[in-house]
Formats: sequence, structure tokens, C-alpha cells
Amino acid sequence: MENSGSDKRSVMIPRPVPVGENPTLCFIEDNDENLILYEWINARYLPDYTFQLYSDGFFLQERLNAFAPKPDLILLDLKMPYITGFQLLTRLKAHPDWKHIPVVIFTHSTSPKDVEHCFAAGADGFINKEISVHGITAQLVEVCEHWLKYT
Repeated sequence: MENSGSDKRSVMIPRPVPVGENPTLCFIEDNDENLILYEWINARYLPDYTFQLYSDGFFLQERLNAFAPKPDLILLDLKMPYITGFQLLTRLKAHPDWKHIPVVIFTHSTSPKDVEHCFAAGADGFINKEISVHGITAQLVEVCEHWLKYT
């Protein structure tokens, strides 16, 4: 999903992530249908990964100071009620225990301004979410291979 000259929908910065077996992806997404889809993709195509699914940023925000294990990668939607993805990104990247965890924005937004603001706030990647089930499946498989491939 590296950004080529003609494809402006996905931007990811290569960054090694030290992970062990069964890496954990944390999804923060307010669309329940997408959460169900992610669960299905996990069971069908990515069973070696653990998916944590949250419907808003409040639950994760409450975990900021908890001693619970942290995910290996966070996929964050931008347009959410209560606390936006951008607000949560800013808090995660400001927190000493969470700032090292890669955050990839996974959204339907195609706004260049959103991309710019997210990278300025510390996002490690920005992916324009596909609309089709097959497209989203391919994106998540590629995200896992790119960010969390363990050796």
C-alpha cells in the first residue's frame, strides 16, 4: 500500500513493528456493519491475528492509563461521534505509553487536508477504506502483511 504517483488513496510509511505470534490489531470504528465485517475477515482470512473491535474512541481512551496489554497496531476511523479519530490520534501520540504504537487512519475520507492533519498529528499511515467487502479484505490482508508480519 505504498503510495505510488497515480494512487493517492493509501499512504503508509514503512516502519518495523516488533511483534510476536498472534499480533493484535485494534479497530476503532463507529459503523457496526464494518465491525461485523472485520470480525468475519479475521475469522476467515486472518486467523493468526487478534482483532480488538471498539465502536468509539471512549473505550480506548479509558485504557490509556491501564496496565492491560496494548495492541500492536491501531486502525482508526476519522469520522466518529463523541470523540473524533483525529482527537483520539492526538491523545494517543501524546501519551508516553501509547505513542510508539503505530496508528493507521482507516477511513472513507479522501480529503488531502485530513491526510495532512493526520500525519502532522503523528499518524503512521492513512488508508482510504474501500467500499466493497473484497476491497476491504484485501486492504486488511495487506495491512497485516505490511505492518505485522512476524518472523
